[in-house]
Amino acid sequence: MRYQWRLVLDPPLPGKLNMEKDLEIMEAVAEGYSPPTLRLYQWSPYAVSLGYFQDEKEVVDLQACREAGLDVVRRPTGGRAVLHAEELTYSIVVPEAHPFIDNGGVIDAYRSISRGLLTAFNLLGITASLTPEAGERPNLTPGSCFDTPSAYEIQVKGKKVVGSAQLRRDGIVLQHGAILFRLPADLYSRVLKKDCRNIELKKQVELGEKAAGLLDLGFNISYERMTRALVKAFSIVVPAVFSSHDRQL
Repeated sequence: MRYQWRLVLDPPLPGKLNMEKDLEIMEAVAEGYSPPTLRLYQWSPYAVSLGYFQDEKEVVDLQACREAGLDVVRRPTGGRAVLHAEELTYSIVVPEAHPFIDNGGVIDAYRSISRGLLTAFNLLGITASLTPEAGERPNLTPGSCFDTPSAYEIQVKGKKVVGSAQLRRDGIVLQHGAILFRLPADLYSRVLKKDCRNIELKKQVELGEKAAGLLDLGFNISYERMTRALVKAFSIVVPAVFSSHDRQL
C-alpha cells in the first residue's frame, strides 16, 4: 500500500517565516486539511535557530549575529542552536498513528525518518550510516546541535552531517533538520557565546572533528540533486505518493 503525502518545495525564506510555515503545516495536518507532508527549504538570510527551551542571551552573541547579517529565530522544537547557512532543511509532519511512525516514541520516530534520509544518501552514492541507539538522545543543553551526534542521526566518514529536532503536539509529529553542505565553523565560533562554546568545543567544530558538510567531505552534490534524492527516498521508505508540489523538481 502506498500513502498519499504532500510535497512542499520552498524557495529560501527568512527564519521566522520558515518556522511559521512548519507550524502551519503541523496545524493543517492535525485538523485534517493536509495529508502528511515533506517540506524542503533553505534560509535567506542565513539564520541561527534556537531550541525552544534555550535562552538566547546565554547561547548566542546577538551583536555578532547582527554584524554578520544573521537572523535569530526560535524553533518550536527542542534541541540546541543551529546555524542555517549552506544547507538543505527538511521538515516532516505526520500523525503519530501513521504506519510510517507506528505510534512509536521519540527515538522510534527518529529511526523511521532517518531511514528515509539514509536512503537518500545511498541513492546519491554516498556511504552513510546511522549513529547507534545508544548514542546521546536529543537534549536541551547549551551549545551547537552539531557538536554531538544523537541516536539515529546520519554520519558520513565519521562526521555528523545532519542535525534534527522534534516536536509532538495534538497527536502530530513535526521533525525538521539541517543537511549540511558546508559547516560554517568560523560563524559558529563568532556567534556562539564563549561560555557556551568553550575552547574544546570551538576546536572540535573548527577542526571538523565531529561535524562536516558534504562539500567539505568532497562530495559534489547540488541542492537540486539532494532534493530529488530525498523525494525518491521517502517515496520508497514510507512508501508515499507525493502530490501538491509547490514547484517542479
